[in-house]
Amino acid sequence: MLEYRSVTYRWQGRGWTQEIAWLRIDGQEVSEWKGRYWTDFLNEMAQQQWELVAVASLGGGDAANYGVAAYFKRSIE
Repeated sequence: MLEYRSVTYRWQGRGWTQEIAWLRIDGQEVSEWKGRYWTDFLNEMAQQQWELVAVASLGGGDAANYGVAAYFKRSIE
């Protein structure tokens, strides 16, 4: 059986350094990730056995990007 989790986030500035401006897990904001690096978040999720399966831009029209949605899965027993 599988379990799924959605994560929405936005990078600070243009995202070149991949520092997180805000992050929500299953719709709940997690302020402890603000200012930290996206790769650190990915490593944390991997340690908890979550696998990144899809990423989608949260566009606002006219090429605006309001954030990113990332979807994770893991096996539950």
